[in-house]
Amino acid sequence: MKNLYYQIWVDAIENSKGFKNKEPNWKSNVFFLLTVAGALNFFVVLLWLEYFNIDTHKYLLTFKSNNILSSAIGGFLNFGLPFAIVNYYAILHKNRYLKLIEEYSSSHKGKLALLYILGSIFLVLVTVLITP
Repeated sequence: MKNLYYQIWVDAIENSKGFKNKEPNWKSNVFFLLTVAGALNFFVVLLWLEYFNIDTHKYLLTFKSNNILSSAIGGFLNFGLPFAIVNYYAILHKNRYLKLIEEYSSSHKGKLALLYILGSIFLVLVTVLITP
């Protein structure tokens, strides 16, 4: 069975305009989009755990001050950085994506990656509206 994680990545890579046009910054664009989508999904899981009274704060890095900068840094360290590290080493490190494209190439034409990204955004919106 093919790994859905790799299928989404290969679909996003193969169908990005930058990859098709051999632009130098295509990696960072695809990397950013899929890392943000993964971080959003992790955020949703934690929101639902909090909704069901499961304390997740003891596992997160928190700052004592309540300003925007400390919130942004905490959000990046708790949600963005773990996914950035995993995505980099699983996909981009030593051009591993080339092997993955050979193995997981498909005919989704970008729909799988788009569905994942839009689904992640939709899930956050629904969760924020449902949970108080």
